[in-house]
Amino acid sequence: MRLGMRQWEVAAKGRSSGETNRNRRSRPGSIKYEVGAACMREGNRAKSPFYKLIVDVFRTMTFTFREVMMFELFYKALTFFIFIPTISVVFHKLLSMGGFAGATNYELLRFFMSKYGLLCMALLVPTATVLIFVEFAVLIIISYLGQHRVRTNLLRAFLQALSSMPSLFTFGFAGWALYLLLILPLLNPGLGASLLPTLAVPNFISGELYKTGGGTLLYLGGLAVLLFFNIRWTFSLHALVIGGIAGFRQAAKQSAAVMRKSYIKMTVVVGITLLVFFVVVVLATLLLLVVVTVAHSLIAGETGTGGFVRSILAKTFIVSTYASTIFIMPLYVTTLTRLYIEKTESHRSVLQLPEWRADGNSTPHIRRMFRPHRSRLFMFLLLIAFATGLVLAPAIGGKAFTDHDFVVMAHRGYTAKGVENTIEAIQGAIDVGADYAEIDIQETKDGRLAVIHDTNLKRLTGKNAEVFDLTMDELRQLEVRQGPFTGRISTLEEIIRLTQGRIKLNIELKTHGKERDLVNTFVRVIRDYDLTGQCVVQSLNGDIIRQVKALEPSLEVGYILFAGTPRWERTGADFFNMEEYRVSEAVIAAAKALNKRIYVWTVNDPAAMERYFRMGADGIVTDQPEQALLVADGVRASEDPFFDALFDWLDRMSY
Repeated sequence: MRLGMRQWEVAAKGRSSGETNRNRRSRPGSIKYEVGAACMREGNRAKSPFYKLIVDVFRTMTFTFREVMMFELFYKALTFFIFIPTISVVFHKLLSMGGFAGATNYELLRFFMSKYGLLCMALLVPTATVLIFVEFAVLIIISYLGQHRVRTNLLRAFLQALSSMPSLFTFGFAGWALYLLLILPLLNPGLGASLLPTLAVPNFISGELYKTGGGTLLYLGGLAVLLFFNIRWTFSLHALVIGGIAGFRQAAKQSAAVMRKSYIKMTVVVGITLLVFFVVVVLATLLLLVVVTVAHSLIAGETGTGGFVRSILAKTFIVSTYASTIFIMPLYVTTLTRLYIEKTESHRSVLQLPEWRADGNSTPHIRRMFRPHRSRLFMFLLLIAFATGLVLAPAIGGKAFTDHDFVVMAHRGYTAKGVENTIEAIQGAIDVGADYAEIDIQETKDGRLAVIHDTNLKRLTGKNAEVFDLTMDELRQLEVRQGPFTGRISTLEEIIRLTQGRIKLNIELKTHGKERDLVNTFVRVIRDYDLTGQCVVQSLNGDIIRQVKALEPSLEVGYILFAGTPRWERTGADFFNMEEYRVSEAVIAAAKALNKRIYVWTVNDPAAMERYFRMGADGIVTDQPEQALLVADGVRASEDPFFDALFDWLDRMSY
């Protein structure tokens, strides 16, 4: 690395005023020698072949293992116990100050358009951006110094990271926020920061877009654009932290220049590095499984511990994978740092190497730093241990969260048997034994209740018309088509006659803004068929469910949530139907504390079905009711509640 040798000679002189000229010569162990050796190593590594780059990355990870592990564990603990709770408190305080009972669905948008919502974004967006930046910056600094085989301690790395922060708050701050809070976690799943490790497009959005050709093109096109910028901006953080380039626009240009004519090499090196890491993890896990299998064959038959050992065999991979995730993001950063060093001129670095050798012992420095704070550190670790104990309490108590009813609702019927919301699809749900058929109703031009999801009919009928512009008789004349199936639009009364006594209904009241008497008409139909004990009703509109409850208190009403978390006790709902990405164990626990049920929509992945069952959700809405019923039966047949609870907790921590 091309550093000013005069600067380092002065630094060397300052270390000991009594040192002789003979002792200050370039010799192993001197500052001048170490910097010169670093420069030579960097020159030797320039334009290295693939395999040498990958080997060097793993050597650097081995060299920086201690620093990376300490920092990641410490920063993840800070994120979990301090950063996230603090952000949550600020958000809910501003929500309350703005007069919002809860920010959910469209109410969340109204909150962010208010002055308190704008204040919330002005406070939390910069805070989250800084917290994510600091984690990446420290890892970049550790990996950069590790490339030169020079050790640092976390305090030095943290202070150097802070020195780069002013470059964030320039006219390019919006670019940094967009990159760190949206593009990076969305397109690099599992490689993001502790505060926002991953971000996903909600299934209810992507699922609806995939149902039409235009929607599919829009969705894939949008992802392609974001992916393009994600690749071009790969080295923007390195350009800021290592290169000292101020401003997002300039850093992005530098990143694009580094990526130019190197896309294939970059992709191959990053891909192979991560692949080798995963292979090592899998091989280590398989070795452990072999040991456990041998133990099982030797002792299970005699001691009756077969169920216990089978649980270990099934869950060991989960534990190993979770433990390995601590190093995935640092490995990714180290790989990028190595590539950045190779592609940029060394004199562009603004980082300063610390004044001790790679083989020097920094332990006394660390001890001196922590000695005055031993009591505080002990209390902090005690707090973490206590909180961890609370989280693990269900496992320690042997409760696996699988001793409750788990309801399977067929989303718009069983669409593998017919067009959504038609008699054929609902009959399919009955045939496979689903607990509920979830259907949608809208008010027609003549005040009838039609079972149809979309207000515009073009997707299923090809006719560009609105439900509120047609009478029920006109709707009956239209043929609906979906995949290989065809069908007709039915009234709510027709569906009730088909299902009564055979399957329960979850009826969603959908509004289009042209309703004349939706709630009264619906309640009258339910009373006419004496269906209050055989159905539940839900809506995205909080006012609708409160009106239904006021008219018919015996009806169970639910609030559909696709954004935000409500003040449970103020909604008037008996249950909540939440989009997948909003559901967590904490959310479920908060609802159950107030005797509110939680359902999750739309869950089609078997692993996710099992996860929500074990979390304690009361049920799911799914396009695959037959598969969901099999998953529920399998979970109920679990033999070992202690290890199921323990490993399910670890499994959930990885999401």
